[in-house]
Amino acid sequence: MRKFGTKKRIIEAALELFSERSYHDVSMEEIARKAGVSKGGLFHHFPSKYDLARAVLFTLLDEWLENLNGRLEGLSGEEKLRTLIDAAFELITASPKLSRFFLELYEESLKLNRTCDWDEFYERYTGSVSDVLREARVDEPEKKALLLGALVDGLALHHLLSGGKLFNVDEMKMEVLRIMGV
Repeated sequence: MRKFGTKKRIIEAALELFSERSYHDVSMEEIARKAGVSKGGLFHHFPSKYDLARAVLFTLLDEWLENLNGRLEGLSGEEKLRTLIDAAFELITASPKLSRFFLELYEESLKLNRTCDWDEFYERYTGSVSDVLREARVDEPEKKALLLGALVDGLALHHLLSGGKLFNVDEMKMEVLRIMGV
């Protein structure tokens, strides 16, 4: 039980620091200090900063999916789709620093030749999204789930680079719903 608590503290400390500053500007030593563990203890749980950042990413995905599933309970298929789109845009617009963290992690995975690390992330995301699309009777839900993921990634990048001025969120939500066939 103690191990889980330590690992969770490390992930929370890393998330806080990565959110405040750039992934590249945060050291493992700072994370260990913030989590209240030794550097050796940190490396025992996470062999590299990239592995820790990946754990942070999956923690965020799990929290997002858990929150989304709670919001979807009792809704019709189309209402679920609209709620999914709302949740995706909330993620895009909530925190530019979080979007920056995702982009830095993409970049790091390319540098380390570990792009396969994203497979599980995308499988979990697209699996959950395609389930919602299927319930909303959207044609080709698996393809549209991939499309929605690409749209979210691209819009997050544009939102980050433009300082949030590039697009009207409500108009873009309507356009995504149109693309999904609703």
